[in-house]
Amino acid sequence: MSLDLKQFQTTFFEESFEALDGMELALLELRPGEIDAECVNTIFRAAHSIKGGAGMFGFAEVTSFTHAAETYLDALRGGCLPVSQPGIDALLKSVDLLRSMLSSVQQGHAIDAQPATALQSELERLLHASDPQDGAGVESGRRAPAAAGLGCAAKPQPCGWRIEFKPHAALFQQGNDPVRLFGELQRLGALEPSVELGHLPTLATMNSELCYLAWDLKVHGESAQADVEEIFEWVADDCQVVIQALDPAGAAQSSQSAPLATAECAANSIASRQEISAPQARQGESGSIRVGIEKIDELINKVSELVITQSMLTELGGGGGGTGGNLLQTGLERLERNTRDLQESVMRMRMLPINVVFSRFPRMVHDLSRTLGKQVDLVLRGEQTELDKTVLEKIGDPLVHLLRNAIDHGIEAPETRRRLGKPEAGCLKLEAFHKSGSITIRLSDDGSGLDCKKILTKAKSAGLVGDEELSDEATCDLIFLPGLSTAEKTTDLSGRGVGMDVVRKNIRALGGSIEVSSEPGRGTTFSISLPLTLAIMDGQSVALGDESYIIPLVSIVESLQPKPELVETVAKRGEVFLFRGVYVPILHLDEVFATRSKARSPGEGLIVIVESEGRRFGILVDELLGQQQIVIKSLEQNYRKVEGISGATILSGGSVALILDIPELLRIAHERGAADRQCIG
Repeated sequence: MSLDLKQFQTTFFEESFEALDGMELALLELRPGEIDAECVNTIFRAAHSIKGGAGMFGFAEVTSFTHAAETYLDALRGGCLPVSQPGIDALLKSVDLLRSMLSSVQQGHAIDAQPATALQSELERLLHASDPQDGAGVESGRRAPAAAGLGCAAKPQPCGWRIEFKPHAALFQQGNDPVRLFGELQRLGALEPSVELGHLPTLATMNSELCYLAWDLKVHGESAQADVEEIFEWVADDCQVVIQALDPAGAAQSSQSAPLATAECAANSIASRQEISAPQARQGESGSIRVGIEKIDELINKVSELVITQSMLTELGGGGGGTGGNLLQTGLERLERNTRDLQESVMRMRMLPINVVFSRFPRMVHDLSRTLGKQVDLVLRGEQTELDKTVLEKIGDPLVHLLRNAIDHGIEAPETRRRLGKPEAGCLKLEAFHKSGSITIRLSDDGSGLDCKKILTKAKSAGLVGDEELSDEATCDLIFLPGLSTAEKTTDLSGRGVGMDVVRKNIRALGGSIEVSSEPGRGTTFSISLPLTLAIMDGQSVALGDESYIIPLVSIVESLQPKPELVETVAKRGEVFLFRGVYVPILHLDEVFATRSKARSPGEGLIVIVESEGRRFGILVDELLGQQQIVIKSLEQNYRKVEGISGATILSGGSVALILDIPELLRIAHERGAADRQCIG
C-alpha cells in the first residue's frame, strides 16, 4: 500500500516554522566580534533540521538554499569566520526567505528562485571575503571543511564510500522511504547497491507496513564523509548505518570505519518526535501529541452544552425535599464540581503561553531601531503567562502598533538621549501577568512621553474636541481618536492618523480595554486588560423588564440602590450619581435597547457600577438575578452585530440572555451626553 506523507509534512512545516523562530531569536543574541558557540550551534541545528526534512520530502529549492546557509554557519561554527554584522543581517534575511519558501511549498505555490539565488550569492560572497587563507572559501553546494571535522584546511577526499544500511522494522511507519535516500546518494557519485534478504519472512506472515530488508551500498566518486552522513541523518534514529571509505581498488578501508552519530541526529529528526502506535514504538516515552484546533473547539462546544444541562438540572432539583431530594441535591453538587473541573481542563487545552506572540517582537525591534538609527533594548517578562489561542491570534497586531509607535515617537535618538543624561539605548518593557481574573499586558518605554499640550491643540484644530479644558489623563486618551496624529511628518511607520484607534477597536472586540499613562521626559505606559478566554466567563444576571442581560463579573465594581438625593440631572441631558465622592454617569438600558423597564428613575431600581478603561459609569436595572458561569455564543455569527451587545448565552431555564459590551456602552454613554465630558472622564 502507498504511504500517505501528508501527516508527516504537516508536522514538518509546523516544526520548521518553530525552528525558524528559535533560529531568529538566537541570531538576535549574536554580537559582532563575539563568539557564542551555543548560539551558533542552536542556529546550525535549526537550519540542519529544516534541510534534512526538506530533502526527505523532495523540496529541492528549500534544501538547496538551506544548504548554502548551513555552509556559512559551518564556517562560523568551526572558527573559520568571525561573527560580523553583515553576516548576521544575511542570516536574518535567510530566516525570512525560508519562511516565505516554506509557506509557498505548504500552500502548493511555486517558489520565486530569484530572491534565493541573490541571497545565496550574498552568503557565498561573505564566505569568500572572510577566508583567511586565499579567499576561495568553499565550493557552492558542498559542505565547508570545518563542518566535516577537518578544521579550516581541506584534506584529500577518498575514492568513494561503502554504507551498511540496516533499517529498523518501523522505518516506513516514520514516513521514511529508502528509495529517496538512494536518489540522494546518486547525486554524490555512481551508486552500486546490493540488498540483503536474510530476514524476509514468508508471504503469509509478512506485514506490509514493516521493513525486512537491509542494503550494502557503494558510492564511487569524490565526496566528503559528511555529505554521506547528511543523507542518513534524517533516518538515523530508525536504522543502523556504518560508513567506510573505499580505497582506489573499491575495497572498504576498515581503519576509517565510522558509525553514524545517531544521538545528535535524533535531536534533529522531526519524525522521531512523533508517537506511533506500532508494536515497535518506544515504551515509557512521555511527550505530547498534536491535535487539530477544530477537534478542541468541538470538545469545548460539547462541554459547554454539558454546563448548560448541568445548570438546568440544578435548578430543577433545587426544590426537592426528604431523603431522596437530599441525595439528588448531593449528586447535583458533585456533578457541578466535576463539570467545572472538566470544563477548566478542556479550556486549558486551548491555552498557550503568550511567548507565541512575544517571540516575534525582538526581530521587529531590531529591524525598526536600525531603520530609525536608534538603540533600543527590549525586555520581555511573563512570557509563560497563558492566554486563549483565539485571543493570542488577535492581540498581535495591536501590540505591533504600540511597539512601532513607542520606537518611532517615544524613544529618542541616541544623541538626544545623551544630551538629556539618559543612556543611549532606550528601554522597552513588555510584560504579561494575571490580575483580577484577567490578563494584563503592559508596554512601557523610557522615552520622551506624551506632549499633552500638543495633543490637545491638534485635537482642537481637527475639530475632535471642543474648547473645554481636559485633565492630563483625558488628554492622553485622545490619542485613540481616529484621525489624530502629532507626527511632524508622514513616514512609512506613522503620521497618517491611523493605528491607535484601530488598536482600541481591536482590543475592545476581544472584550478587553486599554489605558495609557505618561510622564513628560520619563516615558509612556500602555496597559491592556484581556479576558482569559472568549468562550466562558463569570457573569451577573440582571433583569430589565421581561428581559435578562449578563454583565461580565470582571467589570463590576459594586451594585447598590441609590438615594434620590445623590442623583443629579446634568443640563437636562442625563443623570449622574455621586459614588464615593465622584460623580459617575447613569446609563438607562431601556433607552439604549428601546425596551421597557420597571424602574423609570434610579431611585426605583438598582445601579450596577461598572468600570472600563479606567472610567466608571452606572447601569440602571430592575433587579439582580444572581451570578453564574456562562457559555458565550457569538451573536454576530448567528444573527448580526448589535450595538452594546458582545454575545449571548443560554440560561439554566433554557432562555437566551444577551451579554452587555461594557466598553461599547461606555462609548454610547459618552456620545448620548449622559453626562458632560468632565464627569465621564
